[in-house]
Amino acid sequence: MIEAHATETRSNGAHRTSCAIRPWWGITLPRGDVAARLTLIGVVIALHNLLETPRDPLTQTIGAPLTGALAFVALTASLGLLLLALAERPPQWRWLRSRRAQTVVLALTLAAALVGVKQLGAMAVASFQPPFYPNDGATLDQYAAQQLLDGHNPYVTTTITSAVAYYHQRGEYTTPLHAGPFAGRALTDYPSADERAAAFKASPNGQGFEGKLSYPALAFLAVVPFVWAGLPSATLLTLLCALALGALLITAVPRPLRPWVALLCLADVPLLNAALIADPDVIYIVPLFAAWRWRERGALAAILLGLALATKQLAWFSAPFLLALVWRERGWRAAAKLLAGAAALFAAINAPFFLNDPRAWLAGVLAPQLDPMFPLGNGLIRLSLSGVLPLAPAPVYTALEALALVGALVWYWRNCLRAPALGYALAMTPLFFAWRSLTTYFYFTALPALALWLAAPRAEAGAAEAPEALATGEARP
Repeated sequence: MIEAHATETRSNGAHRTSCAIRPWWGITLPRGDVAARLTLIGVVIALHNLLETPRDPLTQTIGAPLTGALAFVALTASLGLLLLALAERPPQWRWLRSRRAQTVVLALTLAAALVGVKQLGAMAVASFQPPFYPNDGATLDQYAAQQLLDGHNPYVTTTITSAVAYYHQRGEYTTPLHAGPFAGRALTDYPSADERAAAFKASPNGQGFEGKLSYPALAFLAVVPFVWAGLPSATLLTLLCALALGALLITAVPRPLRPWVALLCLADVPLLNAALIADPDVIYIVPLFAAWRWRERGALAAILLGLALATKQLAWFSAPFLLALVWRERGWRAAAKLLAGAAALFAAINAPFFLNDPRAWLAGVLAPQLDPMFPLGNGLIRLSLSGVLPLAPAPVYTALEALALVGALVWYWRNCLRAPALGYALAMTPLFFAWRSLTTYFYFTALPALALWLAAPRAEAGAAEAPEALATGEARP
């Protein structure tokens, strides 16, 4: 499969075999740093896939504390390996450069890719069927689009009870609050699906549940054309976004590496699962990645960043890192123009709803920060939810999140020119310490960050670099 027969002539006339490799079935087999980085990302995606598997059988076998600790370790390892994969130089671990280990990771990736192909087919079918949303954010967004078409301000008229009733969704797929029927409940005792369903059915006003439209306006404005066209669900939108993201990731990298990035895209089952249930995360990632990818293109980058910021709050974490990189690369004026343009577009998209009812808009967009949510996730909070550590007050986690954000931004400011793509992943790491560190926050960083690293300036400058140079890792941003 790998043939080494390119030769060079020594000064004494002797020949030695180089490390060049021939394509295998037309596909370049990476080596060196590139192979190591691809292997690390393959492991990261495998850990993400593992975190998506049902945990009830494992919990019944080893107990909740140990299961929770394992989930914490899996997420921690995936974040750590992702950051190492994007560093200026990847680790020099022997196993990472072993063809045997790389083959094992490739086998896992191929197996996951088969599931990914199945999910793409499921999305195509679900796009034209009545919606099934195990995600109340998707339910609220589609109902908000319908409310806008009916002539209402969605931030005023959208409620979770009306949305669930309108689309015949299930009450257990809602977000409980530490209020109403759950006010006296221990914070570490998250209501079960049956308890959520019963409480939701018994509360006609949705008391005890997050009922506000809690995303910026583009999250539902993007759904409006599909609702207007009479499509039963928003899955077609998220399917198109997933395909667009895949196309952007694949075409961003040099041609010899595109098959490997395409394979990783298919293997990223959590991302495809999110698209299947119309999760708004899939929508904001497309313009956010494009803004990073084309950050030197002035107005276009500002438009793309503004679209991402106007879709979901998670994009707000990425903006300071992108601005820091643009500042270091092209000066403070370029960063200021990027910020001004993105902020102007964000304001233009949200202004009609804000001006109509400022209180309703603020209450909705700030709901994730202000409403009494139960702690949830697989970051640091998982150790407390599993009983491994005591639960600290919510402000402690907020302070840790803020410290992590400041620390990551300071580090990136000093090192971004050596590892530009690292900022895309660093932006999400503060959420590891948050009161709610949902695993979905971290699922959408690995592949875009990898594509940014592989889109080296030298590869962007014209023709793709020679396969030998890419295979040995000589092309680095």
